[in-house]
Amino acid sequence: MPKISSPSLVRNPKSDLFPPSVETLRQRVQEAVSSALALVEQQGTTGELSYRDAERGLRDAVFAIGRALIVLLLGLREQHVMDAHRSVHAGRWEWLGRTYRAAPAIARNFTTTFGVVRYFRTYMREVADKDRHGFHPLDASLGLTRDRLSWNVLMMAARLATKMSFAEAATTLGTFMPNAPSTEVIEQTVLGLSEHVADFMEQAPAPEGDGEVLVIQFDGKGVPTATARELARRRRKRKKGAPAASRRHRGRDKRRRYPRRPRRKKGDKTKNAKSATMVVMYTLRRVGTRRLEGPLNVRFYASFANKRHAFTVARRMARKRGFATGSGKFVHVLTDGDNDLASLSAEFFPGVEHTVDFYHVAEYVYEAGQAFLGEGTKALADWFDLQRERLLHDQAQE
Repeated sequence: MPKISSPSLVRNPKSDLFPPSVETLRQRVQEAVSSALALVEQQGTTGELSYRDAERGLRDAVFAIGRALIVLLLGLREQHVMDAHRSVHAGRWEWLGRTYRAAPAIARNFTTTFGVVRYFRTYMREVADKDRHGFHPLDASLGLTRDRLSWNVLMMAARLATKMSFAEAATTLGTFMPNAPSTEVIEQTVLGLSEHVADFMEQAPAPEGDGEVLVIQFDGKGVPTATARELARRRRKRKKGAPAASRRHRGRDKRRRYPRRPRRKKGDKTKNAKSATMVVMYTLRRVGTRRLEGPLNVRFYASFANKRHAFTVARRMARKRGFATGSGKFVHVLTDGDNDLASLSAEFFPGVEHTVDFYHVAEYVYEAGQAFLGEGTKALADWFDLQRERLLHDQAQE
C-alpha cells in the first residue's frame, strides 16, 4: 500500500497520483492485516527474539492497519457525500442553494493518531461572476480542520500542554504516535481553545456525586513575562559570527555577549511578573460526625483579569453546584492573606467560613523570626517549630 514517509510529507514516489477506487482501498486493508499476521508468524518461529523488539514491530503493523482503515473510511465517506448531495444539470451541481461545479479531486496529507495518511477529496467551486467561493464537501461533512491534523491529535497535544511545556508536550506525544504536531502547532491550538474557556465554564453542567462541604481556594500567582528590553533584544537583527568550536564554547560566547544582570537587592528575582488569580474548587464528603473525605470533583480556573472577575466566576460555579448563598450548606474559603481577597470573599460569599491558608501563614511567621533570630540559625529553627505546632493546634494567640 502507499506509504507516507514520516520525515517528508511533500513528495513520495509510492503515493497515489490519482484517487484509488474503494475496492483498491479495501484490498490494501486486507494486505495490511495479512502483513501483520505474517509478522506474528515470523516472530513466533524465530529462534532469537526479544519481546521488546516484537512488540515494537507489532505496534508499527497495527498502526499500518489503522492508517489503511482511515483511508478506506475517507474514501467511502467521499463517495457517499458526493452521491447524496449532487444533482447534475448540464455539468452544474446544486449544493445548499448555490450552484457549483466540481474540480478534479486533489490529494491531501492528514495526520492521525495512527500516522500520516493520504486521501483524495473533491473541491467544489462556485459558479458566479464574482465573489466566488468553494469548499471540500468531505472535509465539511467530517469537521476536518485546515491544519491537516486530526482533532484527536490536537486535543491530546493540548491536554499535555496543560501539564508541561509546549516542547515537552511535542516530545512526549511523539513517543505514542508516529507523527506528533510541532511546538508551534501545539501553542496555536492552546491559544485557540483558550478563547472559548469562559463560555465552556459557564455552560458546563455541575459535576455529579458532589460532597456536602464546598472548599474554594483563591491565590495570586506571578507569571514571568518578557520586559521591553528583552523583546527589543530578541527582535533585533542578528549578527553573523564565526561558528563556535563546540556546544560548550557556543554557550560560553553567548554568556560573554549577554552577561547576567546583578540583582538590585537580596531576594530580588526580577521576573517582571504579570499577576493572575487562581481559583481551586472542590467538595468534601461527610463520613460520620467528624470525618471528611475528598477532594471530589476538583475544578481549576485562572485568569489575568482583575480579582473581582475570578470571584464572579467562582460564585457562579458554586451556585451551579448547589452552594448558593442561603442554601444552608457549608462553604469554606481559603486565601493567602491578601487584603483584597479577604474583602472580596466577604462580598461574594457573605457568612461563609474564611481562613488564611496555613502554609502562607507559616511563611510569614518564618520571615518574622528571621528578623529577630537571624537567617539559618538553630534558634530560628527551634522557634519556628514551636510556633508551627501552636498554629496546628489552634493556638494562634500564643
